Amino acid sequence: MTTTTTATATATTTMTMTTAGARSARPRPVTVSPLSRPPARLLVVWLVVLVSCVAWRRGVYYSGGLDVVVAAKAALGVLALALAITAPRSGPAWSRLRAGPVPWIAVYLGVSVAGGLLHGTGFATAVLAARVMLITVTVVALVRAYPWPELLGSLTTAMLLLAGVGTVTGLGSLASSGRLYGGVPPLNANELSLLVGVPLVCLAWRCLNREARWWDVAAVPVLLAVVWLTGTRTGLVALLLAFALLVVMTARIPAALVVVGVLCLPVLLFVAFLTPLVSGYATRGDAAATLTLNSRTVAWEAAFHYADSGSAQLLGSGLAVKEIPVSALYRSEQILDSTWVSAVVQVGAVGTAVLALMVVLTLGRALTAAPPLRSLTVAVLALLVVRSALESGLFDASPAYVPFLCFALAVPSGRRASTVPTREPS
Repeated sequence: MTTTTTATATATTTMTMTTAGARSARPRPVTVSPLSRPPARLLVVWLVVLVSCVAWRRGVYYSGGLDVVVAAKAALGVLALALAITAPRSGPAWSRLRAGPVPWIAVYLGVSVAGGLLHGTGFATAVLAARVMLITVTVVALVRAYPWPELLGSLTTAMLLLAGVGTVTGLGSLASSGRLYGGVPPLNANELSLLVGVPLVCLAWRCLNREARWWDVAAVPVLLAVVWLTGTRTGLVALLLAFALLVVMTARIPAALVVVGVLCLPVLLFVAFLTPLVSGYATRGDAAATLTLNSRTVAWEAAFHYADSGSAQLLGSGLAVKEIPVSALYRSEQILDSTWVSAVVQVGAVGTAVLALMVVLTLGRALTAAPPLRSLTVAVLALLVVRSALESGLFDASPAYVPFLCFALAVPSGRRASTVPTREPS
């Protein structure tokens, strides 16, 4: 009798230990945290990549030749690639990596170089295409080397660090221009709002999915204030759309957030309709210019008549074409201020079709990710694509291209997105 009781107790203990072990072995929920402490090497790589992408000189566009800035950016790009390739590998195997947008980017760059060679911008276009490919290979190497939650969290951390330095050193621009620009580096307002916007979407996603810590919640209004001070209307609209997608695609919204939203709604309606704050932000004191998209339509109309041959219409004139001649008061040249209008000029009908198909397929793949990562990926990609309608650089060596490619490549599809084990952020 005693022997039977002892055996039963032993079996019960073994079963309990097995169950506890199984529970502890169960992978923790994946998370992306912009306010965590990422691996030092990975953070350095992202900072080097982003610094090599942002503008170092305002209003200057590369058109050929070699100077100190061009050489320094090239050296930083090579350094980032070397650090990424030599990083210890803990990410997915090569066989599990998706090609994603990489083949389409290669075709797009090939078309741009062909168009540049045919229309006199071959060398400058080849240099710019090489920079884009350098960033692409670096991101692919990082996706191979690190688990994707760690990868995305460190990228958004690096974006916040760079935006923070630019904001603190550029506060004087508020007094001189009424908008917030970066000081060091000399970020324009759109770049600054982009570097803040992607981490802000990640923080909102954490709040909606009950993963936010108190400092995540506290950072949201601060980052929203930075976006507001930049005065970027397209960036703010794209950010609000990303927030709406997060809400719509979240299965269960925390009750506390619902209560806060209901309490804030009357205040938001009052500010929007009974004060001049929102209308002043939207028009910047010139409602007529806003309704006509200001000077953008002048450049866009000129862009669709820029090609002077059939090859230029099909293949474009190369990535080096950033400004085009216009017939307007006080200016004879103007930047295009739209990724897609730029594509018409730079890579023609063929390249534009390649980019459009790539974006559609990328968003389609994002919809196959398992929740809750599906909403984060779709919201970030939507933020970047919407901004690209009125901002250039989504498919250039720019701070917009880096998160687009990283989010498109890193998040796995299907059930793997919710079962990949990851370390808790510190």
